[in-house]
Amino acid sequence: MNTITIKVIAWELDGQSLICKFASDETLSSNPDDYNAIAFQPSLMWPDAITDVEILKEIARCGVGICEEIKAIESLRNDSDQISVYSGLVNTSKTFNISDIRYESPVVTTGPVDIDSVEV
Repeated sequence: MNTITIKVIAWELDGQSLICKFASDETLSSNPDDYNAIAFQPSLMWPDAITDVEILKEIARCGVGICEEIKAIESLRNDSDQISVYSGLVNTSKTFNISDIRYESPVVTTGPVDIDSVEV
């Protein structure tokens, strides 16, 4: 991804949110209006960003991930096998034990550390 386009479409005073749309050079459309809007609360998310340029840069950083999600969704439209899996989940239910769905953190052992050689 080389470029991202942001369109700020609203400021919601009650929620203190900027409402934005995104597109990139890798999404099917380069027009942000072709995609859903996302709300950001800049005063909570980036309290140190106070100028318009700083705020837009922070929003753009988030937009990179959003455009990656847009690309994944656009790719899914052409994946009939995966669509079949997702649509097959409709009207299903399943109960899980919490212990069965927790992610296990891999244990990484690196050996002893020489505390005098570590730079902080």
